[in-house]
Amino acid sequence: MLFSEETGSLESNHICKIMAPNNALGNPSAAALRARAEGGRTSKSPARRGRANDDARTASADGFGAGDRPISAAVVASRGTGTAVRTPLEEFEALPRDELRCFFTGVMFLTRLPCPGWCDHHPGYLMRGMAYFPVLGALIGLWAAAFYDAAASLWPPLVAAVLSSGATLWLTGCFHEDGLCDTLDGFGGGWTKAQILRIMKDSRNGSYATMGGCLWVVAKSAALARLGEGSVSGSVWALGASVGAGPSIVVAQSVARASAAPLIYAYEYVVDDEDAKGEYYNWFGESRRLLGLPRVLFALGSATAVAFTLLAPPEAARALLAGALGTALAGAYGQSVLGGVMGDFLGATICMLELAVYLSLSADLPRLDTRALGWLAAVVALPQLYGAWRRFYERRMEQAIQEAKEC
Repeated sequence: MLFSEETGSLESNHICKIMAPNNALGNPSAAALRARAEGGRTSKSPARRGRANDDARTASADGFGAGDRPISAAVVASRGTGTAVRTPLEEFEALPRDELRCFFTGVMFLTRLPCPGWCDHHPGYLMRGMAYFPVLGALIGLWAAAFYDAAASLWPPLVAAVLSSGATLWLTGCFHEDGLCDTLDGFGGGWTKAQILRIMKDSRNGSYATMGGCLWVVAKSAALARLGEGSVSGSVWALGASVGAGPSIVVAQSVARASAAPLIYAYEYVVDDEDAKGEYYNWFGESRRLLGLPRVLFALGSATAVAFTLLAPPEAARALLAGALGTALAGAYGQSVLGGVMGDFLGATICMLELAVYLSLSADLPRLDTRALGWLAAVVALPQLYGAWRRFYERRMEQAIQEAKEC
């Protein structure tokens, strides 16, 4: 039995079985390594253990989707900081650079692929590894493009788009899509920052996540189908002149993941101290300084190179412009609502930027109706103008009431 009914925590001799799919080959998990290094201690504090029954969250018991036992917040917290021993940041910075480990940490973080046993989710290596996210995104895109082109040779473009998306979800474990759903529920249902963070911690999907996630999948599949029209295989591959859905998938996956590095570099990383994984995220937030400007520029340069290597210059510029604008808007929105960015929000941004690239590449610009666009802008602006007027009116009323009281 993995879960102890008496202690409400994982048995130490079985903790190594709770592992990410990356460790499907049987390597000890980071939690197991941490437990061994710290003498088998699996709970951070008595206070944390005492809240185990109050903070139960429903999740799979074995980490692979099997089992229906509730995993408490204490168990989640016992998984630690993603590595065996928490190295002080100053000591970590003094260690020799290990770019190979940074790269494989990114692989472990973004995919379900098995990784070497010496690799874990160490926040320091993960922070530095964000420089390689666009490269890893391109590799994920090649996987998805292979499925799309194979399926497009047998079925209509829409079916190929759905199968390709399914293959991507299997490879990534619905990682970014989970962040998208949590963000939709939190931002849609929460009125304050505290409410938003509390909702985003809930592993269950609400109405915003359900409907928003469905709309995202439909829009992505329809855009990919549009890009795949006019070709038997759905793609034509050529350096600087590729067309079709396959090359667009590679570029979109790369450009979307390029947003993570600049957003974390430019904005504060929001940490929810009430989250069971707060210890890990606190360390991750403290490690922001490891992501220097050169690594951010490398990430942006990698995405740019991927785009111009595959697409014709006008299409590459269109995709990069969609990614740049989307990243800027996401940063401003996250700052206004949360005071920065966080993991789920970054995942949601990656999903939306991927869709934005598909939409920008599949758009029929000559058909653009400027009158319809102007009408849309007016409709969107009206609620904002009304909100500004209401806030101004309420402030005036408060001042008038205050002046009346003073008289």
